[in-house]
Amino acid sequence: RYCLFGDTVNTSNRMETSSLPGRVQISEDTYDLVSDNMDFSWEERGRIDVKGKGKMRTYLLEPRPPAEQEQEPGKAKTQSS
Repeated sequence: RYCLFGDTVNTSNRMETSSLPGRVQISEDTYDLVSDNMDFSWEERGRIDVKGKGKMRTYLLEPRPPAEQEQEPGKAKTQSS
């Protein structure tokens, strides 16, 4: 059994609890690490008050369009006629 504590775990928990329903929220530090990955699109949420952290700039993962979600990885989209 493992117990993890510390700033990283606390920040992660705050990102989850202060996010919007059904959305993934990340801190600015995390955004700086992942923003170059073109597989994901991020929407700046702005500065929000995060318990124990103060105001933090956060980002939300943009949902993929339904057609893109259903597409199997590695397969091209086909158009039906």
